[in-house]
Amino acid sequence: MPADIMEDKYLYLNREPAWHKLGYVSQEDHTAKEVLGIIKTYTIEKRPVFVVLNGLSKETGDFALVRSPITEDPNELVFGYCSKSYNILQPVEIAESFDKNVCQPVETLGMLGKGEKVFLTWKLPKIDVNGDIVMMFGFVACGYDGKFGASLSLVTTRIVCKNTFAMAINESESNSYAKNGKGRVFAGKHNSGKVGRDLGIWMEHIQNRAMSKVTEAQEKFTQMDNTPIDNTENLANLLFQIYPDPKTLPADFPEKLRKEKQDKIDELAEKARKDRIAVEGLFGGQGTAINATAWGLFNSVTEYENWTRMTKKPADYSIMMGNRAKTMEHAFAVIDNFVSQK
Repeated sequence: MPADIMEDKYLYLNREPAWHKLGYVSQEDHTAKEVLGIIKTYTIEKRPVFVVLNGLSKETGDFALVRSPITEDPNELVFGYCSKSYNILQPVEIAESFDKNVCQPVETLGMLGKGEKVFLTWKLPKIDVNGDIVMMFGFVACGYDGKFGASLSLVTTRIVCKNTFAMAINESESNSYAKNGKGRVFAGKHNSGKVGRDLGIWMEHIQNRAMSKVTEAQEKFTQMDNTPIDNTENLANLLFQIYPDPKTLPADFPEKLRKEKQDKIDELAEKARKDRIAVEGLFGGQGTAINATAWGLFNSVTEYENWTRMTKKPADYSIMMGNRAKTMEHAFAVIDNFVSQK
């Protein structure tokens, strides 16, 4: 799948190159405003739309969102249409707000497509669990097609292309920030005159809260690492909660459909059994070095879902947006509950 980066000169990365090898990779930290001086940017303008009626040109009341010419493309482009109340949050305004409110180096900054979407990420404090590093990123996204607004999320995805942008958006929408400490934090529409101000305030809030949130997560992961799973009964119960058998058929199920439905249930039950056996094998030492703790079981699940499980769907989709992602989220909740009861 293509990276869909606007042009090679419209992507900035801090130290670590992207998989597609595009963009400018800096070996020094930079502010967002400095980044826009290193790579290139553009402006978006709102212009009235006209229609010819009875030989006369009349305004429709709608407006076109027009991208300015760039070196690689001297033509202006229409990205979409909007109402009079639409307020444009220019890329440079996002950069200035980030520098003012977050005061951290930019991790990635880029433009997708022809410039219809802009993203900016920065690293939040990392979590170290016995040598295992868990990374989190602040993720700002803004669109100029008349539909995609401005948002701020906490994600585990480093955005460097269209694919990772989509993964991060899905991750942010499928998680509750209040419950899990990640996900969508702020979403604003361009028809609000305060969207730029509010985005900046939320960026500042997230950065200020990052240390305490990281401390909470560090403590939770450390508790997992310090909680042994020292008998087969506990392990079996946890695995059955993570990979449960399907529900049995009710007694009043139509007899003519029973065999067909039961065959499907048996198939799902066998799949769950194989999943439990595979994860138990990894936990028992067949995979990477794993301790017999709650943290070790969670890592056994993620190793299985990320690297071992066979799937007909693209692995990157399933891991970030499909059933694998749901299973890992469910496993974390099950294991966290187990730890909290100790």
